[in-house]
Amino acid sequence: MKELWKHQITGVQKALAQDNFAFFFDMGTGKTATTINVIRHRCQQNGRLMKVLIVAPLSVVNNWKKEFIQFSKIDHRDILVCDQSGKKRLEKFKLFVQNEHTLTLSKPRVIVTNYESFQMKDFVAALKEWGPEILVCDESHRLKSHESKRAKIIADFADGVKHKILLTGTPILNSAMDIFMQLRVLDGGQSFGKNFWAFRSQYFEDENAAWASRPGHFPKFEPRPATFKQFNEIIYKKAMRVMKDDVLDLPPLVREEVEVTLGKEQQKLYNDMRDTFLAYIESEEKAGKPRAVVAQLAVTKSLRLQQIISGFAKDEEGKIHVIQENPRINVLQDYLEQLVSGHKVIVWSCFRENYRLISALLERLKIGFAQYHGLISTNDREEQLDRFRKDPDCRVMVANQGAGGVGINLVEASYSIFYSRNFSLEQDLQATARNHRGGSEIHNKVTRIDLIARGTIDDVISEVLAGKLDAAETILNMRKRL
Repeated sequence: MKELWKHQITGVQKALAQDNFAFFFDMGTGKTATTINVIRHRCQQNGRLMKVLIVAPLSVVNNWKKEFIQFSKIDHRDILVCDQSGKKRLEKFKLFVQNEHTLTLSKPRVIVTNYESFQMKDFVAALKEWGPEILVCDESHRLKSHESKRAKIIADFADGVKHKILLTGTPILNSAMDIFMQLRVLDGGQSFGKNFWAFRSQYFEDENAAWASRPGHFPKFEPRPATFKQFNEIIYKKAMRVMKDDVLDLPPLVREEVEVTLGKEQQKLYNDMRDTFLAYIESEEKAGKPRAVVAQLAVTKSLRLQQIISGFAKDEEGKIHVIQENPRINVLQDYLEQLVSGHKVIVWSCFRENYRLISALLERLKIGFAQYHGLISTNDREEQLDRFRKDPDCRVMVANQGAGGVGINLVEASYSIFYSRNFSLEQDLQATARNHRGGSEIHNKVTRIDLIARGTIDDVISEVLAGKLDAAETILNMRKRL
C-alpha cells in the first residue's frame, strides 16, 4: 500500500465526514487511490467488506482492480470486473455475488462495470437486487447531460445507495450547468433539486434573452451574478477541487506547435472538400477512374477534412485511399528519429488508418513500439502497457485519445506528439495528463508537440479546444474563416 499525499489524506477525511462526496481532482493527482482509501475506511468502520459498485469508462475498468490491489488489502478474489457481453456478464455477476446457502444475490463484493452496462435492463435489475452500499462514478462528467437516458437510469439507481462518490478532473467541460446531473446522482437532488429547468432558472440567465423573439436566437446561459456565490458554496459542501500545480511538484509542461504542409494531391482534395463537399481521388486499382469522396453534412465534412490532412481519404463506398505525398508523416519521422534514442514518446492519433500508417513507419525505422487503441483488444492492452513501461527497447506508444486517454499512466514518456486531434476537449485534456501527472518528476520537463497544418481544420480544432467553443457552430461557420 502506497503512502498517500497530503491532499489525498484531506480528501479521505472530508469524504468520511458525510455520506456522499465528489473528488474533482485534476488528472494525475490520485483521485482513484483517494477513493479506494475512503472505501477501505468504510469497510473498517463496518467491520466487513461492503457491497461496492464502481462505474467507469470501459477503457479503465481493469485498471480499477489493479488499483484496489495496490491501495487496499481487499482480496483480489473479491473483485469482479464486468466487461463481458450482456448475457455472459449477467451470469458471471450472479454467480459471483450469490450466497451459497440462501441462493440470494447478497455477497459483499467489489464489482467494476462500465457506463454502457446501465443500458442492459436485466443486469441493472440484478444490481438492484444485490443492493450496493457504496457507488462510485468514475469520470462522472459522463453523466453531465440532464437529457441522457443513461444518466437518468444511473440517477434513479443511485437513489437507492447510501454512500456515493464521484470522481472527475473535468466536472465542467461545456457549461457550469454540467454540474446539475452529477450532483443529482451524488445526493438525490438535495443540492440543486431534481428539476433541471428550475435549477437553470434559479442559477443561470440567457445573455441573449433580448433577441429571444427574433429569428435565429441562440441562447447563451451564464451563471447569474446574484446567485453565483451560493452556487459555488453548494457544490463545495460536497466536493473537493484539487489542481496539479497546487499539490504536485511536477516538471514544466512545454507546448510546441509544429507547422506542417499538405502535399499537392492532399491540398487539392482538401480544397475541393472544403468548397464543394465533394472531392475525387485517383483509384489505385482503376487508373484514370477517380473515386468520389462525399460529405453531405457539415459535421461529416469536418471529419473528411481531418482525414485528408492526416493522410488518407474514404470514398463513397467506404474504401480507404492512402495519400502518397503526406508531409505530416515525414515530420513525425524526423521527430521520432531525433527523440527515441533518449526519450520515450507517445504518438496520439484519432483514426484507424493513422495507427496503421504510424505503425508501418515505426517498423520501417526499426523502432520498438506498443499500441493502445481500438485495433488492440481489451485483453491485449495491458500487455502493451507493460511493454511500454518496462521494456527499454520499446520507445513509442501509438495511442488513441479516446481509448488511451483515460485512467492509464504513461509517465515513462517525456514527449507526446499529437499526430491528429478531434474536437473533444475531454479527450485532449485526458491525453495530455497521461504523462504529465504524479510520477513524471523523473523528467526535467514534459513536452507536448502538436502537428498543425495552418489554414486548415487544424486551426479550427485548436480554436475550439482553446476556447471551449461549440464545435458544431464552429464547423458550420468554418467556410467563412478558412
